[in-house]
Amino acid sequence: MPLKINFENIEEKCNKIVETKNYKVLIEKFKKAKKIWMLGNGGLHYVASHMSTDLSRLIPDKSIYSFDSAGFITSNANDHGWDQLFVRWLESIALTEHPNECLVIGMSCSGNSVNVINALHWAKNKNFNTFMISGQKSDLLDTSISELNFNCEYFHTVEVLSMMIFYELIHRTDNKCPSIKGEKNRLKDSQLRSIKT
Repeated sequence: MPLKINFENIEEKCNKIVETKNYKVLIEKFKKAKKIWMLGNGGLHYVASHMSTDLSRLIPDKSIYSFDSAGFITSNANDHGWDQLFVRWLESIALTEHPNECLVIGMSCSGNSVNVINALHWAKNKNFNTFMISGQKSDLLDTSISELNFNCEYFHTVEVLSMMIFYELIHRTDNKCPSIKGEKNRLKDSQLRSIKT
């Protein structure tokens, strides 16, 4: 039985996306950055969290962060409003950085998540490098901020495509995603990985 869910010909869509000018802009910005912050709401929050882990693990000389503190989220949303949530996070952890070495990546299925847009505008005004990944073209984003628009109908397609383009980015930065067997073999002599009997 074929899949009932519609992924909008995701592999074909991904192949087209990774050949676009704006995807190449993302690769160049990513290569130049030493510290990268990834922002998203809902499912894209978890994409940011997952990918910040794998990108940091598989690409040397990069520190990549996602917003994973529930306490910070709830207290700052309560005190300053949801719209300022990511701005408050960046203000608290990124202000002392060298902006030319930093990149803020925002992700939004609609392209119009106000807290993501506000954070990208804040980062641009502080001279950070910025990039937007959207499921549909943003109506609110400053046009000087590069946007990679997937032109998708469904949230789930945007979330899976986002992961796919980040895994492709690992390879396009001359790194690679290890196979399960290859990683087991590489770590076979690790005392932390050995099975105790």
